[in-house]
Amino acid sequence: MYKHLVVAVDGSATSLNALQHACELAVTGKSKLTLVHVANPAEYMALAPEFLQHESYEAAAVAQGNEVLEFAEKTARDTGVTDIHTYLLVALKGAREMAQELVDYADNNGADLLVLGTHGRSGLMHLLMGSFAETVMRQSHLPLLVIRSQPEEQE
Repeated sequence: MYKHLVVAVDGSATSLNALQHACELAVTGKSKLTLVHVANPAEYMALAPEFLQHESYEAAAVAQGNEVLEFAEKTARDTGVTDIHTYLLVALKGAREMAQELVDYADNNGADLLVLGTHGRSGLMHLLMGSFAETVMRQSHLPLLVIRSQPEEQE
C-alpha cells in the first residue's frame, strides 16, 4: 500500500473531496499524509482590494495558503490521520510552473502517490483555463489519484 501520500489542496470543494479520499487511504494504510498548497501571487492581482492589506501579492497568497493548509490539516486530523505534514509552495509564474513545483516536491520527498482534485472542465472552458490535473499528469511519473468534482461543485 502507499506509505506517503501528497495531496494538493487549494481550499475548493473539489480539493476537499480529494483530501477526503486521501485521508481514507492514509488511515487504512497508516500512511504519512503531506498537504501541499501551491500559492500563486499572480492570482491575487485581479482580485478585490482587500488583499492589498498585505505587504504584497505574495504575502496575500502566502497568508491565504496557510489558512488553506490549516483547514486541511484539521480536516485530516478529524478523519483520523495521525502522521500529517504541510508544505506551502510559492510559484511565481503560471499553472505549468505550479504543477511542476508540486510534482518536484512529491518526487523529492519520497511520495508514492499524488492526490488532487479536478474540476472536470471540457470544451471551451478547458481550452481557456487549461487543466492543472492534466499538466500534473503529464509531468509526474508517480501514481496519480485524480478525484473529479461532483456536478454541483463544477463551475
